[in-house]
Amino acid sequence: MSNKIQEQAKDLLEKLVSSVHGLVDDITALEINTMVVEQITGAKFNAWQAYEEIYSINDKDYFNVKGIPNPDDLPEPEKTQAQELRERYTSLFLQLEREYFYILLEQSNNTSEPDPRIIQYQQRLKYQVEHKANIVPTDEEYIKLARPILPAPTPVADEEDNNQKNLRQRWQEIEELLNNDKFIRTLRKMSELKAALNSGEITSVDIDIIYAQTVMQLDGDIISRYHKKVFELPEGDRDLILKIHNEGIVAGEKQWRGTLDFLINIVQNIAKLSR
Repeated sequence: MSNKIQEQAKDLLEKLVSSVHGLVDDITALEINTMVVEQITGAKFNAWQAYEEIYSINDKDYFNVKGIPNPDDLPEPEKTQAQELRERYTSLFLQLEREYFYILLEQSNNTSEPDPRIIQYQQRLKYQVEHKANIVPTDEEYIKLARPILPAPTPVADEEDNNQKNLRQRWQEIEELLNNDKFIRTLRKMSELKAALNSGEITSVDIDIIYAQTVMQLDGDIISRYHKKVFELPEGDRDLILKIHNEGIVAGEKQWRGTLDFLINIVQNIAKLSR
């Protein structure tokens, strides 16, 4: 084989490895979740829309607009359930913001100037650890630290006169984020979890439960978790949920292994050409 063909094959292999790197990160672990919901949305994933929806959870009026009950207005045990529902929504925003923080940390390795967003996030974590259950939401220091480090997709009320300029800069940064493989995977996951929460009766304190979860890792480990409430269901309902979950595992494993075999075969064939 000529050197030119070998070089072309090598170049093709390098491009393939680069292009499937993000894909391999996604498929190295298979996760099957089974839950019962009121309705299922057929909406396609739109990265920008998903970002706006997750970001809006941080708005102070979000729960009122959505009609989610205020825990302080409810007796026990509804109060605890309503608080848990709000925390599950809030956790979606916090997980997305955490992923952004990790991206900023990676970028900071190439710069000498400290990023104020990293400093703010670290100070917020320190404040939360030091105050724990004694955090006062009206505390000026906490309000300052609690401001999201994620770029806002909409105008911010307390910005200066160059509001439009700041907004355009944030839009550009969001577009760059939506091209980041790690960030987009987290965003997609948070969007799916939010859709699951939304699929229930939003004004009710009852929340959707993941009754069964199975994770298969590339090294062969299989981890299965079952919510204790699945065993409190009537026998027929419990058996049906577990049957559906097990069928999902079998179908997911076939697709998972097939995709891995396909990638391995492509790499092996290209490697042969490069010899």
